[in-house]
Amino acid sequence: MSEEPIFSKKQLLFIVIVAVVIFLVGMILIFTSNIYFNELFYGNEIAYAIFSVITYLGEVLPQIIIIAVLWFIYDKRFAKNLALAVLGSDYLNNFTKEIFQDPRPWTNDIANAEGFGFPSGHAQIAVTTWGYIAYETRKNKILPWVFMIIIYLVAISRIIVGVHDIQDVVGGLLIGIIFIVIFIYLEPMVSKTINKFNFSLKIIIAIAVPILLFILAILVFPATEEAYGMDCGAMMGVSIGYLIESEKIQYDPRNIGIKQKVINVIIGLVLTLIVYVVLSLIPLEFIVWDFIRYFILAVILTTLAPWIFTKIQKKS
Repeated sequence: MSEEPIFSKKQLLFIVIVAVVIFLVGMILIFTSNIYFNELFYGNEIAYAIFSVITYLGEVLPQIIIIAVLWFIYDKRFAKNLALAVLGSDYLNNFTKEIFQDPRPWTNDIANAEGFGFPSGHAQIAVTTWGYIAYETRKNKILPWVFMIIIYLVAISRIIVGVHDIQDVVGGLLIGIIFIVIFIYLEPMVSKTINKFNFSLKIIIAIAVPILLFILAILVFPATEEAYGMDCGAMMGVSIGYLIESEKIQYDPRNIGIKQKVINVIIGLVLTLIVYVVLSLIPLEFIVWDFIRYFILAVILTTLAPWIFTKIQKKS
C-alpha cells in the first residue's frame, strides 16, 4: 500500500498559482506604483493603528505564545516542527537581509524599525507559521482560508505601517512559500532518519547543529549576533527539550480532557511569559546572552511546563 503523498496535485497546483500571482502582482505594483504606494497610507492614523495591531502577529512574543499553546493542548510533535520551521525561516531571513542590505523606505520614520528591508521578515514568518498550520488543518474546508487571510493581512500591514515597501513584502512571501514547502517535504525524511539514532546521538545533533549555525552567522555577519542568538538558542532548546520530554516525561495533550487543557494552557502561558519577561530584564550584553536566554526559555517551555502538567494530572 503506497503512502499518502505530502501534497496532492491540486494542492501543489494551488501553491504554484498563489506564488505566481504574488510574483506577477508584485512586479506590476513595483514597476507602476511602488513610488506612491507607501504614501497612500502615510499619516493615516486609523489605518496605522489597526494594522499596527495586525502586524504584531509577526513579532517574537506572539510566535512563542502560538507555539506554546499548540505544545500544551494540541500536539507537541507538530508544535516542535512549527517552532523549528519558524526559527529556521527567521534565520534564513536574517541571513538574506544581510546579503542584500536593502534600506527600508522613507515612511519608516514613524515606526522606526531597525535593520534592513528585503525580504520582509514578518511576511516570511507569517507564511511559515500560518502556512504550516494551514497545512496541518488542510482537511478542514474553512480554516486554511482563514490562515491565508492572516498571512496577507500581516504582509499588507508592513506596508501600511511604513516599515517595508512592496518588493520587501513580495520577497518575504515568496521566500516563505519556498521555505515552508521544502520544510514540509524534508521534515518527515529527516525525522525518520534521526529517530533511528540512539538518545545520546540525538542530543549531540540537537546541540551541534544550532551552535554551528550560530558560529557561521556571527563569523559572516559579526554585528548581528542578537537575531541569530535568538534563533539558534531557541532551536537548541526546543530540540533538546523535546528529546528529554519525550524520553522522561511523556506528556501527551491529545489524551486529556478540555478542562485539563484549559488549566494547562493557563499555567503554561503564565510560566512562559514570566520566564520571558524575567530573562528580558536581565541586563547582560555579552555575545552569547541571547543564545542562552532563548535556550533557557525553550527548555522551560518544552520540559518544565509538561512536567508540571503531568503532576497535576496525577493529583486530579
